[in-house]
Parts: sequence; structure tokens; C-alpha cells
Amino acid sequence: MNWGTELWDQYDNLAAHTHKGIEFLDKYGNFVKERCAIELEYANKLRRLAKSYQPKRKEEDDYQYSPCKAFRQLLQELNDFAGQREVVAENLQSNVVRELHLLAKELREERKQHLNEGAKQMAVLNTAIGALERARRAYERAARDSERALEAFQKADADFNLSRAEVEKQKINMKSRSQACEEAKQEYMDQLRKTNDAQRQHYEQRLPHVFKQLQDLDEKRIKNIKNFMLSSVDVERKVFPIIMKCFDGMDQAANSINEREDTQLVIERYKSGFLPPEDFRFEAATGADATDSAPTHQTHNHLTAARGTVSGNRIKKRGGLLSIFSSNKSLSSVIGGMALSCVLIHT
Repeated sequence: MNWGTELWDQYDNLAAHTHKGIEFLDKYGNFVKERCAIELEYANKLRRLAKSYQPKRKEEDDYQYSPCKAFRQLLQELNDFAGQREVVAENLQSNVVRELHLLAKELREERKQHLNEGAKQMAVLNTAIGALERARRAYERAARDSERALEAFQKADADFNLSRAEVEKQKINMKSRSQACEEAKQEYMDQLRKTNDAQRQHYEQRLPHVFKQLQDLDEKRIKNIKNFMLSSVDVERKVFPIIMKCFDGMDQAANSINEREDTQLVIERYKSGFLPPEDFRFEAATGADATDSAPTHQTHNHLTAARGTVSGNRIKKRGGLLSIFSSNKSLSSVIGGMALSCVLIHT
């Protein structure tokens, strides 16, 4: 599980992989940052909601009933719950978002250094390979020149028309080219050894060291993402007991509602103290127009006496002969006067 040995020829892919890994770290950081914003917005909206439903001064009298009292307590618990969501957002911001941003910056700088080192080692190897290629081409040229010089000497030596001086000249040229070929060959062999040494060091030591650093960097990134996720959960877990207390308070508020006590409270608040009216009594009709008239009953209007109730309609008086008399006279005095008038007429 070592990048340096298992992925010795995947320099470009490892460079791309580590780049994508840091981009994912940034992506996770943006996720937590947006979540913080949502938590704060949620908390602020809950606070505004709780505040908007707080009882007004004119509603204070109604908040003596148990549902209203429970609702007021629920609003307080909701406000405390919103405060815990704010704590979650603040702790995520300080413990995760800020640290994650610093880590991403650090990993980018480290990755850049490792890739620069890898590029440097690649340049060293490429330089050695280039030198080897030049030495090989020089040796090939020298070998061809030596071979042509040998052929020219052999041809001159076989030509009896040439002077000994011309033959000696070709011989000297052959030896010179042969010597140059041997030198080029030796230089090529020396450079081959150096290049092979450089290549072995590159793929067995130098590049594996760079890849191991990139591997450590990537594992560090992965491990920290794990820690950041666990830290996010821990932030939630720390406020959970307080949030549970808020829920317990809401339960307590709901369980405090008592319909029987509220019923008794309504009675105590609106009871007038008056007795219900008595039954109407039957009264015998007298006189020719008795069917069209009836005495006026003086009754207490209990509906108007009760506080907070609708006023009752007044009982209208019936019209007829008796309505011509003043209402402050009793019925007995009216009847007595009518009887006296009849006696005087007959006499």
C-alpha cells in the first residue's frame, strides 16, 4: 500500500488525484459553512416567531388560563431552543469551518512543494537520459567514421598505384577514427552507467519519497475530514441535553393544562351572584278588554346584571284600557276606581 512502489509510473494521475482531494475538502467546508448559515437563519426565525406570539398587554387577562400559560412557557422554551441552534452554528464555524479552511490552505502549499520536488527529480532524470542519448549518438557517429576510415585504409592499401605516403595517411586516419570511436564508446558507457544509476535512484528512492509524501498528505486530508465530521456530531451532541430540557419544558407546559381548573376559573370570573328569575304567574283576565291588556310586570333583568354578557331586551308593555293610567299606580287602585264609578251611575 505504498504509492511509491505500486504507482511508480502514475505521477500525473497522483497529481490530479491529490488536487481533486483538496477540492473535495473545500466542498465539505462549503457544506458546513452553508449549514452554519441555515442554523443561524433558523434560530433567528424561531426567535422572531416566539417574539411575535408573546402576549400583548391587552391580552394579559386571557393568559390566566392554563392553555395560555402553557403556550407562554412553550414560547420561552422555543426561544431557548433557538439559542442552542445558534450555539451549534457558532461551534461549527469555529471548530470546523475555520480549521478546515486552514487545513486546505496548508495542504495546497504542501502539495505544491511535493510536486515541485517531483518535477525537479523528473528533470534530473530527463537530463541524464538526454546526456545518454547524446553520448549514444556521438558513439554511433564515431563508429561510422571509424568504419569508413578502416574501409578507406583497406582500399588504399590494396591499391598499388598509391604511394606509401598516401597509404600511411589513410592508416593514420583509420587509427585516429578508431581511437575516437573507442573514446566515444567509453563516454557512452560511462554515461549509460550514470543514467542507469540516476534512473534507479529516481524510481527506487527519489520519486517514491515524493509519492510517499503525497500519500501522507492525502491520508492526512482523509483523516481530518473524518475528524471534522465527528467534531460536527460532537457539537450537536453537546447541546442535545439542553435541547432535551427544552423539550421536557414543552412537555411540562402541555401537561400543566387543566380543563377543570379553567372551567372553575371561568365561573369565578364571570359569576354575577344574582339568582335566576322566578316563573311567570297566571293572572285571571277581568273586564271587556282584559284579553287585550295585561298588567306590567316589574322584573329584574338578570342578563344585564351579569358582567361580560349580552344585554337582554326590555319586556314591552301591552296596550289597552289600563295603559291610560299612570304606570306608578297599582292595579288594585285602578280596579277600585272603576267600581266606584259604576255605583255612582246607578244611584
